[in-house]
Amino acid sequence: MAFVYVAFLVFQLRTHAELFSGAEEEEEGGEEMLSVGTSGMLLFATTCAVAYCSEFLVDSIEGVSQSYGLPKSFIGLILLPIVGNAAEHTTAVTVAYKGKMDLALGVAVGSSTQIALFVVPFSVIV
Repeated sequence: MAFVYVAFLVFQLRTHAELFSGAEEEEEGGEEMLSVGTSGMLLFATTCAVAYCSEFLVDSIEGVSQSYGLPKSFIGLILLPIVGNAAEHTTAVTVAYKGKMDLALGVAVGSSTQIALFVVPFSVIV
């Protein structure tokens, strides 16, 4: 499965990239680009913030499990993935509402493909 995921990435990003690049619309104002250093620092800071918040989320599983009578396996296998992908779900719904169906489908299919071909086999291996 991991091989299929890597092959899909090569297909999407290298060999058939033109199929996955949407028609870009011209915007009225020019966009300012971040430098590589600023982008890297922003990515690092965001990753640290997410890791910090994730620790609180994982630590709260025990209390939630006892308070609501939910099994830890249900919380870990069902609720946490839904909460973890909430941003992707919101993005897909928002861009679909704006009429950009190709982007909405790309987000939804990309997320599903990533989970099916990478995360599940990786979690079995680890």
